[in-house]
Amino acid sequence: MSLTLTSNYMTFYLRLPEGRWDLSSSDTSYPQLESVAMSVAWRVDGTRRRWDGDLHGASISESRVEDSIHGSMKWVTIEQLLPSDQLLICLQFSLGLETPLFLWRIQIKNQSKQPIFIDQLEMLCVGPPHPLRRGQRARFNQPLSRSIEDPNAGTLRVQPTPSELAFYCTGWQSWTYAGTLGLGDRFPRTRFGPILNPVLVNRGTPVPRRRGSFASDMFGVIGDRRSRVGVLMGFLSQREAFGSLEARLDAFDPHLRLWANGDQAKLVPGETFATDWACIQFVDLDAEIPFGAYLEAVAGENNARRAKPTPIGWCTWYHFFQSVTQDDVLANLRWAKQNRDEIPLDIIQIDDGYQAGVGDWYETNETSFTDGMNQLSAEIRDAGFRPGLWLAPFVAKPGARLLGEHPEWVLRDSFGRSANAGFIFESFSRALDVTHPEYLAYLNHLITTVIHDWGYDYLKLDFLYAGALPGAHHDPTQTRAQALYRALKVIREAAGEDVTLLGCGCPLGSGVGIFDCMRIGPDVAPRWRPSYRGINFPFKNEPGMPAARSAIHSIISRGFMHRRWWINDPDCLLLRDENTDLTEAEVQSLATVISLSGGSLVVSDHMPALSRERVTWLARLLPPLPSAARAVDWFDAAYPSRLVLPLNGEAGAWYLIALLNWSDLQADVDLNLEEMGVQPAGALHTVDFWRASYRRLEDPLLHLSAIPAHGIRLLAVRPVMEAPQWLGDTLHISQGLAVR
Repeated sequence: MSLTLTSNYMTFYLRLPEGRWDLSSSDTSYPQLESVAMSVAWRVDGTRRRWDGDLHGASISESRVEDSIHGSMKWVTIEQLLPSDQLLICLQFSLGLETPLFLWRIQIKNQSKQPIFIDQLEMLCVGPPHPLRRGQRARFNQPLSRSIEDPNAGTLRVQPTPSELAFYCTGWQSWTYAGTLGLGDRFPRTRFGPILNPVLVNRGTPVPRRRGSFASDMFGVIGDRRSRVGVLMGFLSQREAFGSLEARLDAFDPHLRLWANGDQAKLVPGETFATDWACIQFVDLDAEIPFGAYLEAVAGENNARRAKPTPIGWCTWYHFFQSVTQDDVLANLRWAKQNRDEIPLDIIQIDDGYQAGVGDWYETNETSFTDGMNQLSAEIRDAGFRPGLWLAPFVAKPGARLLGEHPEWVLRDSFGRSANAGFIFESFSRALDVTHPEYLAYLNHLITTVIHDWGYDYLKLDFLYAGALPGAHHDPTQTRAQALYRALKVIREAAGEDVTLLGCGCPLGSGVGIFDCMRIGPDVAPRWRPSYRGINFPFKNEPGMPAARSAIHSIISRGFMHRRWWINDPDCLLLRDENTDLTEAEVQSLATVISLSGGSLVVSDHMPALSRERVTWLARLLPPLPSAARAVDWFDAAYPSRLVLPLNGEAGAWYLIALLNWSDLQADVDLNLEEMGVQPAGALHTVDFWRASYRRLEDPLLHLSAIPAHGIRLLAVRPVMEAPQWLGDTLHISQGLAVR
């Protein structure tokens, strides 16, 4: 017996009563999934229980077509009652008739008389979890056949012949690694487990150590670098449970698993829990927007906020850090006002350092912010700028008055100890329990005060991962995802619709629909590699610590999120040529990649001390570019280096092409412009923005010589026309949009 759903894009085939399913594309060049397994795990009275997908005796609805926010969908619902546990399991499967998406979710209802505790809801498991030994592979050399170790493991057929597989992982929160890794790569992880893991790693997501084994959060893409096809698997939202993926790359038997973390949430009798919608899209890796249907579905599911103007401003943090004073802010405010014609900033944002301490937000630093925050915001507004403020509302430093007055708000583990929030603010700070109703009332009052009493309408909200840490929460019925999302909703409702909210250190899926802007990488820094208090080793390869290299990498790797889920915040631009370890080439790379992101452009230097040359550089970056560049090699390299942005305007149509040298040595690079999407009918004009040089090409092959270590080349490329034409300029980084 079986059940089949079909659309113009896919075919879904469910085997009954086994409960295994297949999914294939109508385009046979795309991957196929065969004999996919699902399961649910929970506990009753401390005893582990599990449903392995069996559908004997299940009730199956007739397939139906219904409209949804994702267009017309073909649906089927299956219900299975487990008599021994009185647990009702409901499966919903859906194929998009207008979009190339497959959606499904699991819902469970506790019909017993005692609570259960949810472990995991496994949405998909396919392929053997462990690789075959060499002897087995030599003996059973059958490409992509069923696993010899487990004949029921199912199969992910990326290609009919052994392939060059890779996996794109998006990471849990702003500072977590995102990028594409191949069979010979290891998953980037911190060397400082209990110090940084609570900050960077979702508790429910593994941290693989083997080469070719990787993990991701919310979604990931497995694909073939040769055939240029892949498959995206993930969730449309993270409101109900944090979603995790693990992948093991193998040319013959790749393994992929997708699940929702139940976090041992308590499901009381009569209550129901449903996962967020899981999603599959088959992917053309070379498409302009490879998984655009998924990105739009996430935006629609969460009512993404992506229409506000791109923030342009100045921030205190990367020059003054926690030593900032009111006078520092006012000095830069005066500079911004005097230079507004050349440098049209909009936001003056005060970062960490104004408050009495992290957690004590209502009191200011008595020695450095003597006039209070409402007076300072009034001065900023009177000068013609928008006042912005930094807060970290889910954490508090040891010794904060808040902790002494409300110890019951501290998130604790099952032994009553403070939950580990990681080493931040030079201490093991405390996470606050975002399920506590008194804390939520305080949070509402804090946001209301900062916005409506103090007058700040641009808020940077930091270290938000702390709202999703595991612990013995006041409300044990909420998953960590539910707890975080509800706290973020309190912030948005208190702020109102007009206030610009920037999320930072935030689990990405939780922030869609809440934040107007989202940090999409680690902190930048006035140095290329991470270090701590001047010590480079062993910090230089830490993926989540502040560094220009780490920030640039994530800007490129998460560039597709811009104006689809929010406005990307690439972190601050550092232009200074004093009090910095960045070379001129590294500053140009940072400035170029931030500009090509199309996202927020916020400078964080001491503006009165900035050299005339660097002020001119800043002027050439404003206004921000209208859209984000695309990384052509996003799936081909752990560090993508080739960016393209098509533009058009009064100066015609042209391409911006950027090539980044990640190497520690000067490099010569050959570039085929056809691989960048340029389709020349003849000769080409090229203008190098930073070198202010021109070159004519008779064919699309371009040789770029002597690119400095960590440097970049930014070219405007135009077809040669018979009529007079604009070739490029140093007026604006677009090399053409300044033409009116």
